[in-house]
Amino acid sequence: MKSSIFYLFILSLVCSCGKLDKKLNHKYDCDKLSGVHKFVYEPIVVSNDCNCIVSGKVKYLKDCKTVALVYYGDGVCDNVATKIICENGNCFDKDENPIKSFEYYIDCNGNNITDGFVSQGELEDLSDPSTGPQP
Repeated sequence: MKSSIFYLFILSLVCSCGKLDKKLNHKYDCDKLSGVHKFVYEPIVVSNDCNCIVSGKVKYLKDCKTVALVYYGDGVCDNVATKIICENGNCFDKDENPIKSFEYYIDCNGNNITDGFVSQGELEDLSDPSTGPQP
């Protein structure tokens, strides 16, 4: 079951990645960005039942190249997120598989995620294979 959900997630990312940059172009101007920024490209949903993010997608950019994608689930209160680490702006190989993908647990604290500058701590979490950005 978990592997089929993961494959559905990968398929949805592959299908939406090309459209993603076009959808976000109005949100950022590469000439005005410095450092790492995050952009919510699928709305973040926090469940009242478990006080946890249960769905949504976030794209992380550095120098206008995608450095990571984070997928927060499909509506299930399981506090698991998946991050895909990108290389040179590429998140998937020629066979449309993620270059590097990790599942990690998120804190269920009722916090939301918004667009904006990425802190040093969040950047370290993004780079750590055992964890990831927290709400």
